[in-house]
Amino acid sequence: MVTLVKVFAVLASFIVWSLLIGCGVDSDVGVDQESVSTPEVREQTPAPEPERKVATAAVSEVSLVQSLVPLAELVEDVVDLLEPLTFTVVTYNVENLFDADGVAMFDDYKVDSGYTPRKLLTKLQAITNVLKSVDDGDTPELVLFQELEADFTPESTVEDYDAFLEMYSDTTVANMLDAEWLDAYAGYPVSAWLLKALADEGLTGYHVVTAEYRGTGSGSAHTNAIFSTFPITSHQAHPLVLARDIIEAEIEVEGQSLFVYVNHWKSGASNRNLEPIRVENAKVLRSLIDARLKADPQADIIIAGDLNSHYNHSVLFPNMVTGVNDILGSTGRESFNEADLYNLWFELAPEARYSEVWRGRIGTLMHMLITQGLYDDSGISYIDGSFNKLVIPGINTDTIGRPIRWHSTGETGGGVSDHLPVYARFSLGAFEATSALSKGEDVYAHSFPLNVAQYNGDLNLTDGSFLNSLNDAELIPYVGQLYTVDAIVESIRPLRLKVDRRTWPAYYSDPSFIEEDGLPLYTKKHRGQVRLVVQFNFYRGKSQLIVEDILGTW
Repeated sequence: MVTLVKVFAVLASFIVWSLLIGCGVDSDVGVDQESVSTPEVREQTPAPEPERKVATAAVSEVSLVQSLVPLAELVEDVVDLLEPLTFTVVTYNVENLFDADGVAMFDDYKVDSGYTPRKLLTKLQAITNVLKSVDDGDTPELVLFQELEADFTPESTVEDYDAFLEMYSDTTVANMLDAEWLDAYAGYPVSAWLLKALADEGLTGYHVVTAEYRGTGSGSAHTNAIFSTFPITSHQAHPLVLARDIIEAEIEVEGQSLFVYVNHWKSGASNRNLEPIRVENAKVLRSLIDARLKADPQADIIIAGDLNSHYNHSVLFPNMVTGVNDILGSTGRESFNEADLYNLWFELAPEARYSEVWRGRIGTLMHMLITQGLYDDSGISYIDGSFNKLVIPGINTDTIGRPIRWHSTGETGGGVSDHLPVYARFSLGAFEATSALSKGEDVYAHSFPLNVAQYNGDLNLTDGSFLNSLNDAELIPYVGQLYTVDAIVESIRPLRLKVDRRTWPAYYSDPSFIEEDGLPLYTKKHRGQVRLVVQFNFYRGKSQLIVEDILGTW
């Protein structure tokens, strides 16, 4: 209805414009005729007849061109309005986005921990750079966040986000968190800082919802959040056992209701002992979905967030009940004949399904699941094949596509998050299939490797010996980058590598590197002298080299 009103308004403007232009053209012709029929005017005008005709033609041409400009703009407006509205939904675990008040559950963010407003700025700028890449600089309409710090100083929270932006419209977040820092800023919640950072880069128009303050006794350092350019007509937080509250919200998209459920389940995906907690998390979410579908079987629903479970969790862990598959009912069957939730990871090839990399293998902790209502002929629809993860080498991933996680080293900190955002696009109108619907058959009982040793692309490796001369502050720009080094293995456990005269603490991207037939055997055969591919990084604030591949000896 709103779109039709806009179309009629534009068409009315077009009619008025046409009448005005018509009047303007008649006036120009009248003046020209008058000048031709009045001898006195011709006698007083020294210019010869041909020049007058050229001048008159030029004026008419200019008038025509000027008239066509608003016409073209109006036509573009009509075309834009007649095209179905499309929008993007992103879900993103930003890994420990903490405010600057020093009141925190994690030691790394408490007073005197070394975490500063300047480091918060680095984190905000990194997140903003990632989100700007989703739609080529345009604002992604709906962003569902995980791991924003819960606000533990509610007395100084921000109730009106628009007023907050207006109050500081004459400055930038870069100035506020650096040169213009004031102690009065310390209590602002991180949701307000994130909103300001996005607005400074042109990502504007967001309504914001976070879960309510639950206190330090809740055991949860984080909260989920919704940033929506569409009106949020209602929202409610649902507490979970040992996990972050689910935020349930109704979003109004051009008069159509979209229901979203933002999740962050209990951590420890590979820990069988923690799965019962995720089962309880899943039961709460499943009951919410059941209630919504009972009220409207064709409700348009998106479930998103960090479920700390893999899309194939029940296959990876076959002898236990899993939250994501067995309780929630996540499947890859896009027909909805046997289940009511379709996991969008099945839109990608199995080896491309990942939002994390752990010890050299990919994982799918971030999820987006949708219901049958997004496949019907009315309301909102999923745009077939639009789901993907966001990989931006040099921004949020390294050369081979692994997330560059956040670190707090030095004056600024660096990196972004240990998770990749995932996104999908939706539109108003009927669903249109552009490929065969998934049957959910391509499920494997193992995770795929993503490591340097098995990477087939060009790594553009350079000699990393220059790192030896740099201190930790100077090393920050090189986090996540790959180099070759000629090293002497001084010890295996703990792993220590000597490069020239500097001994580096080291780790390994794949545990097989330190098994007996790996680096230990190679070291014995070559007197400890190995040429390695390493990644530079920080661990708990200290610099280290991560062994990625063995190239030979030197």
